[in-house]
Amino acid sequence: MLQSRIGETIDQIVNEYRGRRGVLLQVFHRIQEAFGYVPPEAMEPIAAAFRIPPSTLFGTLTFYSEFRTEPPARVQVGMCLGPTCHIKGAEVVKQILEYRLGLSGEHDASLDVAIHEVECAGHCHLAPLVYVNGMPEGPVEVSAAQQLADRILSQVSA
Repeated sequence: MLQSRIGETIDQIVNEYRGRRGVLLQVFHRIQEAFGYVPPEAMEPIAAAFRIPPSTLFGTLTFYSEFRTEPPARVQVGMCLGPTCHIKGAEVVKQILEYRLGLSGEHDASLDVAIHEVECAGHCHLAPLVYVNGMPEGPVEVSAAQQLADRILSQVSA
């Protein structure tokens, strides 16, 4: 039943854009808004509707860092590593968060936490900037990174 609802939603979104050119990224955004990621089931209907090879679709989807191909973690941590954040210690903050959260990669399904890099949003006055579930936190000094990790862990266990 769940699969049929996913298919219906994907078909509805694809049909809204059918026959239009240059809308692939909009389609991906709409599908991700609906599911939190772009599921593999979306590739075939998109490929058929827009006459694009699935390999090209997948290449486009994975090229852009804002698209996810797996369901998102319950707690999403976005790290800005732009020039100002980098200079102000964002890489060290990220390492502290990864260590304190026990993350060895980008997403730990057992904790349901993910850390990923985000594009600079130009909020350099908040550097180093961290987003927790889309909400900006900053400046997050190296000395405050452990406390932020503890707050993130409390969100996971809630």
